[in-house]
Amino acid sequence: MKDSFLQKEYGLKDSQLFKSRTATKDDVKLIVSRKREQKTYDKILEDSMKTSKTNFLVFFVGNYGMGKTLSLLDVKERANNKGAYPIYLTLQSEEKISKPEVDFIQRVLKEINFDEIKVETDTINELKKIYPDVGNVFQRIFTGEIQTSLYPARKNPLRNLAISFLVGDVSPTKNELNKIGVIRKIDRVRIAKEYLIGLLYILGSSGFQSLVICVDEFEYLFSVLSKSQQSTVLAFFRSLYDLQIAIPDSLKSNAANMALFIAVSSDGWKKLTTLGDKERKTGGPINALKERITELISLDPLTEKDTINLIEKRLSYDRVRGKYKNEPLIPFTDDFVEYLFKLTQGTPREIIVRCDSVLDRGLEKEVPRLTKEFAKEVFKERGLSYI
Repeated sequence: MKDSFLQKEYGLKDSQLFKSRTATKDDVKLIVSRKREQKTYDKILEDSMKTSKTNFLVFFVGNYGMGKTLSLLDVKERANNKGAYPIYLTLQSEEKISKPEVDFIQRVLKEINFDEIKVETDTINELKKIYPDVGNVFQRIFTGEIQTSLYPARKNPLRNLAISFLVGDVSPTKNELNKIGVIRKIDRVRIAKEYLIGLLYILGSSGFQSLVICVDEFEYLFSVLSKSQQSTVLAFFRSLYDLQIAIPDSLKSNAANMALFIAVSSDGWKKLTTLGDKERKTGGPINALKERITELISLDPLTEKDTINLIEKRLSYDRVRGKYKNEPLIPFTDDFVEYLFKLTQGTPREIIVRCDSVLDRGLEKEVPRLTKEFAKEVFKERGLSYI
């Protein structure tokens, strides 16, 4: 394989270009070659909607470009269609995190759109009996309590303060805590879990059977946290799986469960496995976490047949209108498919990037067909590697 212009002149590798492309919700339609994997996680979503007594834990494992983010976005869309409450978040962070467990729960809370949840007064009152602070905060959020003619419930400044406090955007003063009816700050895992339980109770009471949490880039745990923090956080994720046990009896029957879908790179999973092997002698949280995994879904390179399906789908995408056509915008030859498959080794993200490059140039030049030779010419022009 010849080096690209980008690599020769600037030291940039194709892999860096391909990694820079992040999947979006519009790309979910591109999942045309993961039917087996889709069937697996769709069944888990269905199971999560049938019971509130247990949580679910699924890991997507694959190299960069294999479609982990895309799979999470597909899970989110499917969960929403089934009536669950799905959210997506990433563990990637540009800031040093001193309390990662609290930070995670507050990231979850930050993804909740409180305006789309209808809550009865009785639900809040029941919550206040068990967790007064939690109940008071959610009361400010959902009812505005001190509603006045100047500030309707949805525009009440105390509501905004309560939300900012809940998601960790502010460090409130003692006076501000008093205003929202709170004694304790959310600065410990135990306290943060009370708010998570409160959320599960509110969701369940409002008709959402399951809170589906899609967690991307789990491997960042190993780059931003110390070894001691890593063990603590992994123990925390194990405790999230077991959280239903900690829900008070008076809230348990109406609380939603959680289905955690976590994406991790192959290298990240290897590190997790290596640490787990070491812990078999010393003890630790990793093997206990792995024992709770409902399903491990490996995202492998696409077969040549699957590659054809993805190429057909991507070449039918009209990026000007943002819509998929019934057929490719430009027909392609068999040698084009064989060339792309050999060049990309079945990596979905690389296939998409290269298809976009060839299609754009093909439309510009008004070529009748996309061929191997034309693709090679485009890759040369655009600084991508070729064979």
